[in-house]
Amino acid sequence: MKAILQKFCTSIHIEDVGIASIGPYVELEKILLARLENNQYTEFEEACLAKRIDPRLTMEDVQSIVVCLFPYYVGEKPEGNISKYTYAVDYHTIIKDKLEQIGQFLGRSIPEFHYQTFVDTGPLVDRYLAYLAGLGFYGQNGHIITDKYGSYVLVGYMLTNYPFEIDKPRLATCMQCGKCAAACPGQAILGNFAIDSRRCRSYLSQKKGDLTITEQDILKKNKLVFGCDVCQDTCPHNQSIAATAISEFRENIISSLTREELLTMSNKEFKRKYGNRAFSWRGRKLIMRNFEYLS
Repeated sequence: MKAILQKFCTSIHIEDVGIASIGPYVELEKILLARLENNQYTEFEEACLAKRIDPRLTMEDVQSIVVCLFPYYVGEKPEGNISKYTYAVDYHTIIKDKLEQIGQFLGRSIPEFHYQTFVDTGPLVDRYLAYLAGLGFYGQNGHIITDKYGSYVLVGYMLTNYPFEIDKPRLATCMQCGKCAAACPGQAILGNFAIDSRRCRSYLSQKKGDLTITEQDILKKNKLVFGCDVCQDTCPHNQSIAATAISEFRENIISSLTREELLTMSNKEFKRKYGNRAFSWRGRKLIMRNFEYLS
């Protein structure tokens, strides 16, 4: 059945699919507890630690987790002022659709099969699942790195009640050159594969409300009005990588926004034009705030 799954994934242009165990994830628990103790959590993360380490609290009869990677790199856009993962239509929509195709396919092949799919906002730590499923290795910047696409990959996963054969993690890490840590605008990369998310520029560009002077200074160290690609752009593992083969990430590209356009738009007009984009989820007002800080 696993070979059938992999063949179907290939047919819908998913090259990297693996199976993660269902935990509980004792190693991850130690990492998350340390982050909690050091006050390195943000409001974007699942607050319940138990849910993050035990998939059974989300789906009681889960027996395996199908994990897929979705490369999104489409080449450099020198004029771009938003993060690369937001260039195409909202990745949540693209990935959710692909996962649902997989779920429906498996449902036609496996009696009484059921599943739950998650993209980014699920209770589990998606990059940790990708690591467990053998799909890549960790970089010091916290990203999952692959040989073909570097770290420009997004993760989607599916809890299933079918006992797929579990894959093994890769016994590797990045080359630990320290370039990402040195370049990070907020010095959020701590050098021990830990991240202080509160100082991450991508987080600060999405954090609502007024930023402190220190946070504003971090934001001003890069031109992007949404997100941050600095740690990935400086990573040697991201040199000479392949562009994505997933057509949805290559179409309808928007790589930059202008302050002048947003000034003339109402919030409703912004939502109407850009509501299907990942950069729109925090609203027009937040992006205008970032433009003001960067001007």
